[in-house]
This record gives sequence, C-alpha cells and structure tokens, in this order.
Amino acid sequence: MPAPALLTPILIRYEVRRVRKAYVKFSSLELTKKRSSDGRQPSSHPSIDDSSEWSYYVAIDEIYHAKWAAKQLARFNVLREAVDHFWHGPEGYPVELIQVAGTSGKGSTSRFLQSGLSAYGKTGCYLKPHVFDYAERFIIEDKPAEHQEITRIWEKEIKPYCIESAMRGEAWLLDHSEVSLLIALKMFERHSLDWAVVETGMGGRYDAVTALDVAATVVTNVGQDHEDVLGEEHWQRALEKAGICRAGVPLFSADQDERSVAVLSNICKDVGAPFHQISAREVGALGKVLSQSGEGRSPDSLLGSEYQLWNAALAAEVVKRLVKGADIEEIARKLRAAKYMGRFWKIEEDVFADVAHNPSKTQALSEDLQLRFPKAKKVFVVGITGPRDPVAVIAPLVKQAKAIVVTSAGFKGQDPDKVHARLRDAFPDVPIHLAPNPATTLSVAKNLRGAGETIVFTGSTYMIDQALNRDANLRHLNASVGWRDVKQKQIAGTLSFAIPEKSQ
Repeated sequence: MPAPALLTPILIRYEVRRVRKAYVKFSSLELTKKRSSDGRQPSSHPSIDDSSEWSYYVAIDEIYHAKWAAKQLARFNVLREAVDHFWHGPEGYPVELIQVAGTSGKGSTSRFLQSGLSAYGKTGCYLKPHVFDYAERFIIEDKPAEHQEITRIWEKEIKPYCIESAMRGEAWLLDHSEVSLLIALKMFERHSLDWAVVETGMGGRYDAVTALDVAATVVTNVGQDHEDVLGEEHWQRALEKAGICRAGVPLFSADQDERSVAVLSNICKDVGAPFHQISAREVGALGKVLSQSGEGRSPDSLLGSEYQLWNAALAAEVVKRLVKGADIEEIARKLRAAKYMGRFWKIEEDVFADVAHNPSKTQALSEDLQLRFPKAKKVFVVGITGPRDPVAVIAPLVKQAKAIVVTSAGFKGQDPDKVHARLRDAFPDVPIHLAPNPATTLSVAKNLRGAGETIVFTGSTYMIDQALNRDANLRHLNASVGWRDVKQKQIAGTLSFAIPEKSQ
C-alpha cells in the first residue's frame, strides 16, 4: 500500500490529540487575547479567508514547488508515526517542549531557557550541531548525555523501530536528524523532565521539530544566512522562521527589525498564535536585576557578553509567561550560571573558540572581544563553509586582528586557497596566512601571537572540530559522516561513489 494511505489514520489521530493538547496548554498559560479595534474578541482559529498576504506568499511558494514541499511535509507524518509508536497513551508525549528558531542566538537562547526553567522543574535541551562529541547535543540538567545512555537508547529502542520501518519501505526510513530527535525525546522521558528546549535547524517551516507538540515557540531573530536554502529576500527567511508557529501556542521574538516583525506578527494572527515581542525595556529590566544582585558573572558564563542580554531577556520572558508566579530574581540567578560549549569557549590560556559563522554572529563576537580584551590584538583562525561570502563574515573582526590564518573548514568547506585570496584582496593591511590543514593551525597561530595577545578560532563549527578535537576517533567520525550512505555507479567497468550531503 502506498505510504500516504498508511499515514492518513496516524495523522488524523495526531491532529486530534494535537488540538486537544494545544487547547489545554493555551488555557493553562492564561494568555489574554487582545481585543480588536471594534471591541470584538478575535477567533483563536481565524478563517483562512481572513489570512494576510504573507500566508498567500507561502502558499504560492509551495504551489510553485509543490513536489518539493509535499516531500518535506510528508516527513512530518513519518516522524509523527514514530512519536505515536513510542508515546501512544492518551496524554501523548510527557514532557513540555519549547521550540527555538532564528538566524543567530538559537543555541544560547535555548541554554538560557533551560537554565531559567530549571528554577521550576527538571529541564533539558536538544542542541545542534555539536562541536566535538555527538553527546553534546543532549543536555540533561546542565550536563551532556552519557555515551552509554545514547548507546542504550539507540540499541534497545530506536534502532529496532528503524529496522521495522525499513522493512515497510523506503518512505518510512528515518534520517539522521529524525533519529537524533527521537533519541532526545527518549532521553527527556527517561529523566522525567518537566521542560525541554529543542533547537531548530535551518529555517523552521520544514524542520522536523515543527512536527511536534510544543508549549511555546521562539524566533530569536531573522538575519542573513542560508540564503541559498531559505531565500534571498529578508521576508522569505522570516516566513521560514514564522512557519514554526501553531494555533493557540505563543510565539516569542527579540527581533527589532520591522520587516521581521511584520511577517511574524501577521503569520501568528493568521494561525491564531499569540505574538510577544520583547524590547529594550525588558532587556534593561533584566540587566538592572543582574547588576543589583551583587553576584559576579563567571568568566565562562554566557552573560559575560553584553549582546547576550537580549537572548537572556527573551528567555526570561518565555519563562515568566509559561510559569505562573515566576520570580525574575530567581530566573536571573539561573541565567547567570548558563554556559554553552562553542560560545566564547576557553580552550586553554588565551586561546578561545566561537562557532560564529555568519556576519551577524561575527559582529557579536567582535563586540564581545572588544569588551573582554579591549587593548589586546588577536590572531584569528578561520574557515568558511557553504556559499557564504568570506569577506562579509570576517569583516567585523578585522580591526582587532594582528593576523588571520585561513584553513579548511572540512565538511562543506570553501577552498582555503580561494578564501585566502579573497581576504588578502579585501584586507591588504592585515597579514593573511594560509594553513590548509586545520590540525596545524594552533601551532601556526601560537607562532604569530605575541605576549598578551589572544588566539580565536571561528567561522565554522566543523573547522573547530578538526583543529581542536583531542579525540582522534570522534574527529574522524565527524569528518566522514555519510560515508556509508554511498551510491554505487558502474562506469566503464569501475565503481564510483557519490557521498551524500551531511544532515544537521
């Protein structure tokens, strides 16, 4: 029987439970609907006839790419069946989930949320991608998952289901990101968490997390990244992020760009999702509480960076809305202790790594470096992935650079020779060095560094892994993801192999 026919009953059961849970969550949050200008209460489920032009643009885009869109959305049904298989009771999945999307700050905001909610229950996170170790993706009560637990969940629960699904046909096969999400959900359940924060990959509308029931959704901001996948125009990327909102489920954002707010607020209105935008007022209020507490921030705290106050304030607002009677001082105490591997991460004395990989993130990194080391020059080790403009990514760092070392970013990395040439042409006053092998870059950077100067690895998560991961076996596995999923082609009596793209 074709896959769609098999999926239909599952989808119907899922949607019935989804609507019921959405109603319960919406009621428990005690969210007050705003009255329209004529005093009438708007419907929580607006008619499609009243939808905005933004919803029309989504429809047109999907019509123009109907085959592609249908394939993406069909994956939701496959994942929902897996969720139904593991959690088929009347209450469904037992842990309250929060989905976080956005161009920048997703991981940091997720960690702030997890920390803030920990004042009111047991919490965890699912983050991606990892830097060194796959276990970094799963945070339980502020600690990465144990290797043995990941192995146990895979061998005893997820793997048998994957084998059973494979026997039903190719349409039922789960990919790397879907399997990882199921492992996270199983882990959250095993530890009896009250809240778990789940980070979205690129975009949001077609991300696997969007197939799940959630208590709240978050869009940190909409910026310039992944234009080849999410759209060249700002409004296109905003629509992709807005795709995570659900009827009756509040969406929170810290984006101050009017273009983003127009899209997010209208899509929320179209689907019946309360929209909450934080402003400088909330950021200032949190900053005041933090400064009045008298407690210093630890050097590796996420709040060591001023720009992170926006992410922290966004998280605090979500916590206050989700937890009745939540105390801002208690939330602030938890936020102060939040940490995140890969964000201004100290490797050794005067050597740091930050996974900033787009212009907005490197701008934030530049501000952070200036705040922490205002007088010190820096040696930057950089690698660039995907179709990003290396000049735009590195430009915010140039004023603080004593030298820049260009290396390979590994997976999806741009040719370091070409990146080196581009940067030399763009920044002739800064010494630009080439070290194609990431494993050599730390020693190269140390030879360039003077007394009191700092080394910073940035531009690519994959490069940081290949340059600094001390576990050679994990480093190799990370670099060769997908090597088993080869396609064999017989050409003139010989075999050639096409390695598929790595999933996030």
